[in-house]
Amino acid sequence: MSLQAPKDMAAERDAAKFDIEKLAHYWAGGEERYKHLQRAFKFMASDPELVMQPPRNILDTTRPEIREFTMGQIHRYAKVLQDPLYKNDSDFKEALFQALAMYSESFSMRIGVHTALFKNVLNMLGSDAQREQWLDDIENFRVIGCFAMTELGHSSALRDIETRATYDMATDEFVIESPSITATKWWIGMAGKTATHTMVIAQTYINGKHYGHNWFVVQLRDRETGELMPNIVAGDIGAKVGRSGLDNGWIQFRNVRTPRTNMMSRWVSLSRQGEYTPAPSPVVMYATLIPERIMLTVNCVGMVTQALTIATRYGVVRRQGHKNEQIMDYLSHYGKLVPAVAFMYMTHSACMTVNEQFKVLTAGGDMDPMTYLNHVGDMHAISACFKGYVGWFGSDILETCRRCCGGHAYSAYNAIGSLIDDWGVLTTGGGDNVVMLQQTTRILLHRLEQKLDMDEYPELQFKSSTHYFTKAKEYVAWSNWTVTNVEDCLKDLTLVEDALHCILLNSISNELKTGSTHNDLLLDEARAAELHGAAYMFSDAVSKFGSVNHADPALDKGVAGIMHRLTALWGVHVLHTFSDQGYKEGVLSPAQIKAIEKLYLKLCKELRYQVVGLTDAFGYPDFVLKAPIGKYDGDIYEPYFETVLNAPSSTGKPPYHAKYIQPLTTQGGK
Repeated sequence: MSLQAPKDMAAERDAAKFDIEKLAHYWAGGEERYKHLQRAFKFMASDPELVMQPPRNILDTTRPEIREFTMGQIHRYAKVLQDPLYKNDSDFKEALFQALAMYSESFSMRIGVHTALFKNVLNMLGSDAQREQWLDDIENFRVIGCFAMTELGHSSALRDIETRATYDMATDEFVIESPSITATKWWIGMAGKTATHTMVIAQTYINGKHYGHNWFVVQLRDRETGELMPNIVAGDIGAKVGRSGLDNGWIQFRNVRTPRTNMMSRWVSLSRQGEYTPAPSPVVMYATLIPERIMLTVNCVGMVTQALTIATRYGVVRRQGHKNEQIMDYLSHYGKLVPAVAFMYMTHSACMTVNEQFKVLTAGGDMDPMTYLNHVGDMHAISACFKGYVGWFGSDILETCRRCCGGHAYSAYNAIGSLIDDWGVLTTGGGDNVVMLQQTTRILLHRLEQKLDMDEYPELQFKSSTHYFTKAKEYVAWSNWTVTNVEDCLKDLTLVEDALHCILLNSISNELKTGSTHNDLLLDEARAAELHGAAYMFSDAVSKFGSVNHADPALDKGVAGIMHRLTALWGVHVLHTFSDQGYKEGVLSPAQIKAIEKLYLKLCKELRYQVVGLTDAFGYPDFVLKAPIGKYDGDIYEPYFETVLNAPSSTGKPPYHAKYIQPLTTQGGK
């Protein structure tokens, strides 16, 4: 054991100016949820069906092995849900799901397809009778579902999907058909080998007339034999960059029949005689994408915080250079990692807010259609924005973490590489990030036009992500940011809020005036959406932590204090990142931009010695992180070497020695 490394790690924890465990309670959603999560970690740690046990290493598995292991996790998890010991313990069951999702991205997405996608379509678009018919089977895994939206030739452009559902009045059934190869449902998680049923979106035809998109439950496989149903052709799409435990698949429907009652009918209806009543707006058919994007953003947080935990721990125990310094002491190191940690705390806080807002939407049956649509529009804007913005920035952070660990992060055994591989789907799956950001900006433009031209703003049951648009005329009229001493912002964080909102609203206001096409403005629109997302996270945090004295009284003072500091850093980070846009819009002067950069670097340095405590609070046990260089106690080198020694065929001569090496090394010569 290296004696210095554990000492360095202990000193970093001692330097924390807050109670790490209490911050961990906050991160977990409260002390009780934290305790349930620890209980779940303890439960799964030694269970070979849930966690791969040494000397086996999950990072050394083949595709067939990880597929079987991941399905075994789901089987074991389902049995725990049904176990009389845990059946009524909803807190533990929720914690176990969360802990397993942290341990395995394949488990997270494989079961997420079933619960967050398939089940949520039923909850959001299904009638009471349909929920009564299906929910119990879904929740007990008698029905295993998938979500058939993307096609081989169509992804983000949903209006162009080709799959058809034609009503046959004679049999009271819909006929589902894939009319071409490009209509093949593609990338469908759980469709490859597992799902018994799918929720499929299709172009709907009734009495020869096209009625747009609808969702249908279609059975894919016999629940007893696992064989495909008649006229269903499906398979696995094979090797992927990451998430090999998930059986992404393809589906072709060859005149497959499904009952009329399997069309989701909360917002639409179709009588036996073929009389169709459409939804109040086609938008409701896409409301199911909102929980997917929220889920993907939460998934992003889980992956990035693991990488940050590994990188920060390695950064404080690795010493090098002329003075044998901790590499975390270099500005080039902490200047990259500290803002990334702040970003995760901001994203986590904002996701909690958005999750609460989503509950308003799922309970929206009592709203009139127009009010519901306004809520859908707002939730679509922020969920698409988060998915795009967090997806791109998270990609940068993961690569930063890999680089901050030097060559050791190139080893698969230190886990960051597998996180990067598993991450890739998050930049395109659930909607391409560029398209997500573009859609966000279009909603921003619409809301701004409403406010500037008609002085209208929709009333919602929660604080909208575009609430600052109510002051749009004031912000657009600003000539510049009047702050002379940038450090005054630390006393009043709303000064930073005002600057960010002013930059953004002037940017999109000017876009309205150009008359250019969306394609010409695509890069500007994407950047505007990123600023909207970053500013929303900041505003959300300011409302919670902007004043230590006015934070939630249930929050520990030390936790409130560190969250206030992270909020301040995040606001200044965003202002620094978008200072060029601020200059372009005439909001920021060169002197202010220089002062912002100086303050930003100062705040990064002040939080450098808090970074281990901040990442400890993410709460990952060593077996979840899977990285020897990220061990909690700082003793990284011996476990790393032992992991390599346990790797398959790591010592001895290779089996191809006699065939390829020996003939070369024993050939004649001088």
